[in-house]
Amino acid sequence: SAVMGMGTNTDMSIANPSVKKPLQPDYDVNLKGSESDKLHSGTWDWHSYVLSGNVQPKFKEYCPKTVQILEEFQDSLFFDITEDDSVSNTTNPFGFCFFSTLGGKSYIKPHTGSMNLRLRLHLPLIVPSNTKPDAYSTKPQTKCGIRVGDQIRSWEEGKVVVLDDSYEHEIWNETGEVRVLLLVDVWHPDVRKEERERIGKMFKFAVEQGWMGGVSAQDDTGATK
Repeated sequence: SAVMGMGTNTDMSIANPSVKKPLQPDYDVNLKGSESDKLHSGTWDWHSYVLSGNVQPKFKEYCPKTVQILEEFQDSLFFDITEDDSVSNTTNPFGFCFFSTLGGKSYIKPHTGSMNLRLRLHLPLIVPSNTKPDAYSTKPQTKCGIRVGDQIRSWEEGKVVVLDDSYEHEIWNETGEVRVLLLVDVWHPDVRKEERERIGKMFKFAVEQGWMGGVSAQDDTGATK
């Protein structure tokens, strides 16, 4: 609701939630690169809780229930959620969590993520009502879907899709409706706890040395939305 402008937060159990200007997108992918460089065509918006490892303070104000649920899974998340919302520094600039809104008639080109230390979760919240291919479809299986490697999947509302974005993947929405999902990065289960701790120290050292930090989502090719 905060993303689509229907309320101020995602907890609709609150009696008579007030309605105001929705949470604004915090990463304008439409301004990145020239037309030939762009990873996408069409429109998509990001409403981030964690952007390149940095917590976005406004998100909790608009989406407190989402944050509460995510906090229960901190040990598995590929980023740290700080208790102080004003703190935005991170030791892992490769972690993301955001609502991803892919507009109709939009396409994200084949690309790969930066690593296989993480898995990416897609929790579909709004999926176009009619995704059956027609005579104008360029994809044979669905008008709104994702290809990872040689596997193609479509989204179903409320059913999580788990992918390894280090494999080549592409995303499309050939319908006239939006598709909204919550994207969450988690540790790959093959990475053991002690390895996670050492990797975290490595990231921290690299950030402190100025070798990395402020990694943009497009540089990370984390656009599996």
